[in-house]
Amino acid sequence: MPTLEAWGTTDAGVVRQNNEDAWLLDPALCLAIVADGMGGASCGEVASALAVEIVSNYVRKPPVPWPPAQLLEEAIQDANRCVLERANRDESCSGMGSTIVAALWELPRMTIANVGDSRAYLWRAGALSQLSYDQTLVNELRLRFGLTEEEVSNFPHRNVLTMAVGTTPNLLVRIHEETLTPGDQVLLCSDGLSGPMGDAEIASVLSRLAPIPELVGQLIEGAKAAGGPDNITAVLLRYSE
Repeated sequence: MPTLEAWGTTDAGVVRQNNEDAWLLDPALCLAIVADGMGGASCGEVASALAVEIVSNYVRKPPVPWPPAQLLEEAIQDANRCVLERANRDESCSGMGSTIVAALWELPRMTIANVGDSRAYLWRAGALSQLSYDQTLVNELRLRFGLTEEEVSNFPHRNVLTMAVGTTPNLLVRIHEETLTPGDQVLLCSDGLSGPMGDAEIASVLSRLAPIPELVGQLIEGAKAAGGPDNITAVLLRYSE
């Protein structure tokens, strides 16, 4: 019988005092979410928490029986409207927003949706691939002008987002659908993990034979050892039959 082991955690990191990341892992809903908030004062954490809450509530009680891809799309669009409305009502939260990456599964199928630069990775048969799409200025320039990896790594505004929940009424949600095979691992994470560690370091951890709580802990500690300049959140899913 197909099973999906799952574990997640978050850490403020080495530099920051507060944690603006939010996450959810709900096996009953077959749903996992990571969100990374931004905004003045404490409103980044307001945006990310609200995004996670609205998406999970929408998936729990959808108005119509959408297929998975459309369900995640509509849920994130609903979260976008709610974050925009909250920012308009509360002047101190003006300009707040959040990235989001979510996984919804009906095994062996898994649907990934993302906005911003929180990522979903697939570890399969010894190789790591990115399932999500970075909605960042540097990634758009890389695709448009063919920037090299060295140029991307040295780009002065690497973290500038081109899309985030709660920042525009015209939100573009990126969708990816995957059929899992036994042994696959799917990692959802904020850029507090993917930035300091990089793909090679993440792949090194996911290649280890260990229970997934240990792997999640090693990912968090790896990001902190690399400087931990941002909040770090990781949710790891492992598929088996």
